[in-house]
Amino acid sequence: MGREDRFFRMSTVLPFEEMRDERDERSIPELVHVAELRDAGNPMEAIKYAGTLMRMYPNNDLVPFMVAYIYYQLEYPEEAIKVAVEAIPKCKRKYRLYSVAGLAEFDQGKLPEALVWWARSIIAQCKVSDFQEHEPFLHVAHTADILGLKEAKPLFTMVDAIDPSKGRLNETVLEKLSYIEDMWVKKPFTRVINHIDKIYLGT
Repeated sequence: MGREDRFFRMSTVLPFEEMRDERDERSIPELVHVAELRDAGNPMEAIKYAGTLMRMYPNNDLVPFMVAYIYYQLEYPEEAIKVAVEAIPKCKRKYRLYSVAGLAEFDQGKLPEALVWWARSIIAQCKVSDFQEHEPFLHVAHTADILGLKEAKPLFTMVDAIDPSKGRLNETVLEKLSYIEDMWVKKPFTRVINHIDKIYLGT
């Protein structure tokens, strides 16, 4: 299998079954303390406290997602990916973890890998009709738009439906996404977008 076919398969065939999970932040009251530590400027203390929660609630994606996102914000992308990847097999709901893994890969300049994670997050959300994570839709929509793909429009529509308050990516991020125009991943990414549009968005 060539790298283009491998990219398409990795982007469109989820490594694990996505299952709907009705638990929200209220399912772990202690998450409030994690957020308080983070917002008070103590991110490492927040991560340490959340580590205890991950052991107490090993199949709840909200804790590792929060930890991975804090690492991402601290610009520790490798740690963010490690937390997300280790948690994915344990959790019923995985789309948030796919999303933050994509952000961390992108932060390292690994655009093809980021696009795989984001495509997985989009497909996972569509499979369970649980749309809460706008980041993958936003980044993939902009990438499709850069390539002049008509499928960008329904992806942007999804972004606005998930969170109307979210705007669009800034010029710095768009410039990094535009590297796809000169990369081998341009063609298989287009296939992935066509697949997502046809199978899941139905436009």
